[in-house]
Amino acid sequence: RQEYRRKVQLCLDVFETMLAESSFEFDRPLTGMEIECNLVNGAYQPAMSNQEVLASIADPAYQTELGAYNIEFNVPPRPLPGRAAFKLEAEVRDSLNAAETKASADGAHIVMIGILPTLMPEHLTGSWMSPSMRYQALNDSIFTARGEDILIDISGAERLSTHAESIAPESACTSMQLHLQVSPADFADNWNAAQVIAGPQLAMGANSPYFF
Repeated sequence: RQEYRRKVQLCLDVFETMLAESSFEFDRPLTGMEIECNLVNGAYQPAMSNQEVLASIADPAYQTELGAYNIEFNVPPRPLPGRAAFKLEAEVRDSLNAAETKASADGAHIVMIGILPTLMPEHLTGSWMSPSMRYQALNDSIFTARGEDILIDISGAERLSTHAESIAPESACTSMQLHLQVSPADFADNWNAAQVIAGPQLAMGANSPYFF
């Protein structure tokens, strides 16, 4: 953990220097995307098979995520002008369709849905985590620092109050993240604008009102 903190601090120091010296190369705005997906079986239950599915997809743009029923699709950055957004949509759709075809050969299907409605507490025990030392180290460091289980307490019409013995519930939170590269001079304005529209975006786009 000390080595990890040292590397994080080093990265922050370098980033601060680059900002101060305007060391970023910036000719035109770029956008990229990360799409976190769930894997389900024929009964729409979580499929803990991301290793097999990724081996079948065989595309470095697709990677593991925290849960064994999660995968992540990384879309390379590209310029924004003209019909770039339409081309981005077409490329993403074609890639996901191809990945779905290969995943189905392993008895799995790719679902973009935020929190999977069929996810139950029993799915987040045992072999729920992707086999990665990074994820295990993250889990261990969080619980070592906390010294206690995680309390999940969500109020509403149907209140949920439970404890988690691992970071497994975090694997339920999948999202689509659109990345925008801007110049350092424009960063603050873009950041503030993103915060302003975050609420309406969530209200229009959220489709996972239930957890467990």
